[in-house]
Amino acid sequence: MPQVNFKNEIERRQYTRDLTQANIDPIAGFVEGYAIVFEKITPIGDLFYEIIDRHALDEADLSDIKFFINHNDMMLPLARHRRGKRSTMDISIDDHGLKINSNLDIENNADSKKLCSAIIRGDVEDMSFAFGITVEGESWENMSDTMPIRRITKIGKVFEVSAVNDGAYPQTSISARSASLENEKSALENARAKALENEKRVETEKRQAALLLEKKKFLFLEELKYDTRRINR
Repeated sequence: MPQVNFKNEIERRQYTRDLTQANIDPIAGFVEGYAIVFEKITPIGDLFYEIIDRHALDEADLSDIKFFINHNDMMLPLARHRRGKRSTMDISIDDHGLKINSNLDIENNADSKKLCSAIIRGDVEDMSFAFGITVEGESWENMSDTMPIRRITKIGKVFEVSAVNDGAYPQTSISARSASLENEKSALENARAKALENEKRVETEKRQAALLLEKKKFLFLEELKYDTRRINR
């Protein structure tokens, strides 16, 4: 796989009620749902709106993805997808998003049993994922608005998916998000700084172009005056 330049932050997203589409078999411990949904706009805190592009996962590293509860990576994973190795979670991508199909060990893992029970009862319906985007993996719109729009266009790697208590995207099924939103604040601040820098650059280029035009106009008028004087001699 080619070397990918990541931004420093690992971000997390919660999605809501895509587990309503989940296939739950409490006896066997099967849980499926969408951890990522495409082309759905959602507010990220009070910072910005976000959309995950339909092609954001086209070149993403999906080779090793763990399944947690509430992004608690200190616990043992409930399931794991590993390319080329024995896996207890399958993943697939369709027009809707990234779908997981996991086989939880409810007989030997108390956390798996509790999660299946919570999903069946409807106490847990959301999913989330932790991801990193590439350096050029986002675009911003409406930067002058209080809530600009961030479109994630290229995810570099998906690290894990989680069943979560509360979701951000109302279109997911079983999802969780970083409580502090520090990474998201940083992303917005960087985008605003870049937009301001571009705005200043455009204004500078406009001033330089106007000055050049004035110089050309002055020289033209001076040449016109000179030619007029020559003719009138």
